[in-house]
Amino acid sequence: MRFPVLNDSTLFRGLSEAEIENLLEGTGYRVRFFPSGTMIALAGEEIHSLMIVLSGSVRGEMSALAGRTIKIEDINPPQALASAVLFGSGARYPVTVVANIDSELLIINKEDYLTLMIGDRRLLSNYLTFICNKAQFLSGRLRFHSFHTIKGKFAHYISALPGAAMGRVIIDRTQQELAEYFGVTRPSLARAIGEMEHDGLIAVDRREVRLKDMKGLSRLYEV
Repeated sequence: MRFPVLNDSTLFRGLSEAEIENLLEGTGYRVRFFPSGTMIALAGEEIHSLMIVLSGSVRGEMSALAGRTIKIEDINPPQALASAVLFGSGARYPVTVVANIDSELLIINKEDYLTLMIGDRRLLSNYLTFICNKAQFLSGRLRFHSFHTIKGKFAHYISALPGAAMGRVIIDRTQQELAEYFGVTRPSLARAIGEMEHDGLIAVDRREVRLKDMKGLSRLYEV
């Protein structure tokens, strides 16, 4: 099979390698390479195709006030770009998509993809499941960004990590990556973490964080 990564795709779940290959052969699909840092799609641009990451990694990002950029999510193989809004009226990319590293994307015209779903109920079921899961994800992200302070964002983030219930977690991102994820500057994040340590809420040792006051942390992000 030319694209074995599609075996792990939510959109093609339940189909054999041969079935996936036969379905693709019936479309005018193409594969496009995007070097690191290349803009793949611009927010507001009309969506004409289903695009699936075959290799590499891309990210969705939005511009915020004061020129800051907020990373919404990383999209890795074999995830698809903006497929939840693919068939919306006047469908447009909700975020700008940029290649994190050199990446290859499979591109299928949305009319061809619609034809595939009409012809195979498994594809239709997979697509509907994907839309529901994406709606839940976006709801969670919106709630996260409703926390008005950097402290609230960080408190919520560490409280959701494995080990939080035991009072000790390992941060899975660098401080720069966290700052980008929160849509803030690295110095601002470092200052907020320092203040939380000073207030006795946490104790930080490199990437290990001890949660000293769970009630105090929860008060920072309760909405």
